[in-house]
Amino acid sequence: MASMLGGVMVYAVLCPAQESDAQRLLDAAKNGNVSAVQQLLEKGISPKTKDEAGRSPLHLAVANGHQRTAEIILQHGAEINTADNAGKTPLDLAEAGGHTALANFLRGKGGTGKHGPGTPLSGSAQPGSPSLSMSAPASRMLKPSLPFKTAAEFEKKIGEPATLLDSDNVCFFVPKRREKEARIIFGYLIKAYEALYEIAGAHTNHKIAVCAFPKGNPEGWGGTSDCSIEYDDLNLDLTRQPEWTRYKVPHVSGYIEEIAHSFVGATKAQFGWEMIGWSLGANVSSKTAGNPLLAEEIQTARKGQEQTFNQYIKNGFVFPDGLPANQCDRIHAWILYRCESKYGPRFWSDFFREIRSQEQALSDAARLGDADKIRNARYQITIACFDRLPGLQFKKTLKDAAISLTTDVKSLHPEAPGWNRRLTE
Repeated sequence: MASMLGGVMVYAVLCPAQESDAQRLLDAAKNGNVSAVQQLLEKGISPKTKDEAGRSPLHLAVANGHQRTAEIILQHGAEINTADNAGKTPLDLAEAGGHTALANFLRGKGGTGKHGPGTPLSGSAQPGSPSLSMSAPASRMLKPSLPFKTAAEFEKKIGEPATLLDSDNVCFFVPKRREKEARIIFGYLIKAYEALYEIAGAHTNHKIAVCAFPKGNPEGWGGTSDCSIEYDDLNLDLTRQPEWTRYKVPHVSGYIEEIAHSFVGATKAQFGWEMIGWSLGANVSSKTAGNPLLAEEIQTARKGQEQTFNQYIKNGFVFPDGLPANQCDRIHAWILYRCESKYGPRFWSDFFREIRSQEQALSDAARLGDADKIRNARYQITIACFDRLPGLQFKKTLKDAAISLTTDVKSLHPEAPGWNRRLTE
């Protein structure tokens, strides 16, 4: 291996074991193998090692879109603006590969390319906007298609004074008259994001934008679309919330579930319609905004899932006629809960560790083109990740419940006429 010292090429002599470990680090970075990268770096292998093309582990991780791997490599002292033999920096490779969120992350860490720092595709801070916090780093950009990026733009959208509360990973667009309540809720949303990040081990695709539209505005529909959450501002009226009036904890589980869906979407895991997000949201809501009323709400939902599952089994693995087809993933939710209870508190973090190890394969599924084929490929990868958790025998559990091992429930098109109300092909 060679490096420049005072303009002179210096060749470092590595023993075979060191050279082998250096190559393993390069390979692990290229493949997005988070655990292997971390182990090798902690072992003392230099993050500055390079392959024959002059590409460092950071170059290789970034070129293949592995953000979590890149974060770990940087934490261990990698040089963010080192150039390969073609003069390209990690930021150049992120941009060339179309890895927008990763490119923005590198910019936020000081990354530059051939043409300097570059301009993020979307911004959350605009000079001259007095209602906007300027503390958020450029690494967490709002999604480009969001129709407003500043308090002034949101104010124009809703036709009344507005405020934007901002943080590194979450921002909150609210009518000015609701600012006091919004600040209380905002603190919980930040904590929830941090808890979800700790579990998932990777960020959402963009900064989470929570939008509180005035009551009656059709855009406050109550849902999420790729890191944008749109509710009406009645959710900010704490005096109407029993959780607040009784326990001084705001009702934020709906927001947290939507943030959880954005985390799952970023990892591309696919199981049970939206039941990974729902389960994850319930878990984190209990940790960050727990109170007796929320516990009762979750318990009631679990009881309903159990009853539906038992009826499904009793019917000979046919989903009950009395329930809407789009609730068929109650079966999946109950299975996840049983697995979580059996496995213990590290269930979700260990699952997402496995999912991160399959980042490239999950991304590559997009090349299949057809929506059903993409979902099914990701579904198969996801259940394989669950199955690798010791002691679960996840695939056997699905097989015993007559749930397909190859076809995702959405690809069965349960809402289409003629569905046979079964969960296998």
